[in-house]
Amino acid sequence: MSLKLVTELNDTDLKLLHRAIDDFVPSKVFDAHTHLFHSRHFAEGKRPVFLDKDRGYGMADFQAAMKLWMPGREVEGLFFGYPSADNDRVGENAWVQSQIDVSTNSRALVLTAPTDDPAEVRRLMSTGVFIGIKPYRLYADVPDTKEAEIESFAPEWMWKACHDHNGIMMLHIMLADGITDPRNLEALRRLCRRYPRCKLVLAHVARSFNYSHAREGLHHLVDLDNVVVDTSAVTQAGAFRAAIEILGPKRVLWGSDYMVSELRGSCITQGDGFTWIHPEITGDKLTIFGQYTTVGIESLLCLREACEDTGMTQGDLEDIFRENALRLLKPASDVKAGPKLWEEAKTKISCGTGLLSKRAHLFDPQTWPSYFSRAKGANIWDLDGKRYIDFTGGVGAILLGHADDEVNAAVKRRVNLGSYATLASPDEVALADLLLDLHPWAGKVRYARGGGEALGLAVRIARAAAGKSGIAFCGYHGWSDWYLAANLSDDAALDGHLLPGLQPLGVPRELAGTAVPFRYNDPDSFKAAMQKLDGKLAAVVMEPMRSEFPRDGFMQHVIDACHGAGAVFVLDEVTSGWRFGFPGAASVLGIEPDIAVYAKAMSNGYPAGAIIGKNEVMAAANNSFISSSYWTDGVGTAATLACIGKMRREGVQQHVWELGGRLQAGLRDVATRHPTLGIKIGGMPCAPSIAFANPAAKPLMIRHMLQRGYLMSSQLYVTWPHTDALVAGMLAALDESLAIVAQTPLEAAKGPQQGFARLV
Repeated sequence: MSLKLVTELNDTDLKLLHRAIDDFVPSKVFDAHTHLFHSRHFAEGKRPVFLDKDRGYGMADFQAAMKLWMPGREVEGLFFGYPSADNDRVGENAWVQSQIDVSTNSRALVLTAPTDDPAEVRRLMSTGVFIGIKPYRLYADVPDTKEAEIESFAPEWMWKACHDHNGIMMLHIMLADGITDPRNLEALRRLCRRYPRCKLVLAHVARSFNYSHAREGLHHLVDLDNVVVDTSAVTQAGAFRAAIEILGPKRVLWGSDYMVSELRGSCITQGDGFTWIHPEITGDKLTIFGQYTTVGIESLLCLREACEDTGMTQGDLEDIFRENALRLLKPASDVKAGPKLWEEAKTKISCGTGLLSKRAHLFDPQTWPSYFSRAKGANIWDLDGKRYIDFTGGVGAILLGHADDEVNAAVKRRVNLGSYATLASPDEVALADLLLDLHPWAGKVRYARGGGEALGLAVRIARAAAGKSGIAFCGYHGWSDWYLAANLSDDAALDGHLLPGLQPLGVPRELAGTAVPFRYNDPDSFKAAMQKLDGKLAAVVMEPMRSEFPRDGFMQHVIDACHGAGAVFVLDEVTSGWRFGFPGAASVLGIEPDIAVYAKAMSNGYPAGAIIGKNEVMAAANNSFISSSYWTDGVGTAATLACIGKMRREGVQQHVWELGGRLQAGLRDVATRHPTLGIKIGGMPCAPSIAFANPAAKPLMIRHMLQRGYLMSSQLYVTWPHTDALVAGMLAALDESLAIVAQTPLEAAKGPQQGFARLV
């Protein structure tokens, strides 16, 4: 028997079809990989046996096929001829052109061989019908085209033509190892960077008919912003899952590969390769249960499985099945989605969002993207799909890089097994063992789900242990009443710790005098705070450092005085923890607190916090009611266990500290080249800060850095995936940006532009 096209669906096909498309495929679809052709254009003896002689397979045939297995959907597409050795490409391209109605979204690609006339290809790309090029390995002048390297069938002149026309190249890569082959990766990375306006569609999920190729190879494409993949003819859910998880749903385009879609069969992963199985020609040699359906339906079933497994939303499905392709075809809108949504958010959400440090007015109100569509490693993508190299570190919550695979795997396991129940997660005990091992001076732990509330717990515990209420503090410690009470009697008390002139609205007046700040490395200021509390001191709460190390034994002096007053010393490691030392700055400074508080980087972006304390202090609070449901959820503890485990194993803190030292030195060098801006570089090496003499320079710096592909502000964070090359690129972009800022007339800044003033 020979292959034949399926023009009618049997009962099994229909059952599988409805399983594949019902409540899954949107009403409007764009097929990003489909063929129109006439069989007269094949060379003698090269016409596939399943195609009729001297017959055109045009738009009407395509729409009939879509009506068969995409019923009720409006389908447009990106069309090109049938690649075949020695075929009549001029005739084929003309046939395709005759089938395209440019009043629709449908467009075509020029079927092109290396020997074709580049001028003619460019002419076709200027007609409005053709928007790119379709090369193919059968046109390569090599002995075995299955082993054709990219430039043997897609030479550089094709890339340049697509670049010059902002066009699309549809590329089916070859070589046995596909997207994992170093030769393919080298060529793709070189050519995509050299021709960034060439929009590359890697067909068949970068030819991942073996799904392991997608899992292993797609990581190398993440930072190639002009690369997407299509789903055409792939019948492996694992390949689709890898594409969605590694590249994100905005870089996956649905394609049918019509006519291949009309054949019965499936492509399976085997060993280090793959095998196409068609029951008409291999069925008698295989043990088959059930029935094969068409490649098109089989591919949809696999895509649905992958989308369900990865939690794709309706919006994601609309992107995959249509919107991603249309974005390739059409010029980008001048209206940026992030700033627009931020303006809408402010009408619906108090203050726009819950974290002050995420509000656009602290960055650049005009261009700050405000929202991310995905984040991975050192990269963040905004709602328009633009990628930025991130140096903001999730406001300090990200240390391992965004969406770390190990942490995500631990969280997925916990979610799959259940994240919350009346019974507690055993991870609580495992995490307690780990934290107590890292803090041998401690005897007990408590959990929270954020830094502010964890510090609130610590203050409650300290007050219960001391039997008094006064708090002396130094640094930034969150939003709680106990902290903001410092500004009840003096609205400048938190200047230099939080924000200048902060009004303690909503904080009970009765708390006046219960919280008194003192300045870092200033023994006299600390002494004055103690005197103001006049025997009522319950605790000293302070950060270990922000911009300078303690001098002349300052930290130990504070601890000794605190203990001498019968009070509890609380070290706030929410920001310093895991960055300034491992597990925190206390180990570097050689000090021993009564309570240490962690959050942020301990769980790499998942809500978690921990209060770790000495037995006698923690026990004193047992009779105080301290309880909350979501302090016991399983996600935070699972994430924290995985995060700390990786940080400990990989030496993450040492990496970010050493790389941060080189970054901070580079920032100082850049600052000296722009003296008129009065730049001051502060902070710790792995968390440096930038301050301008005129705060109005800050939003301009941010704006120009965004244009250069960097997400940064006045507070920077080094993370595990950062490299010397990324740091060097950022410093070069910053130098360029500051040169422009220095030449720009600046008005006096209005409002809080510099952000927090913490221990600086």
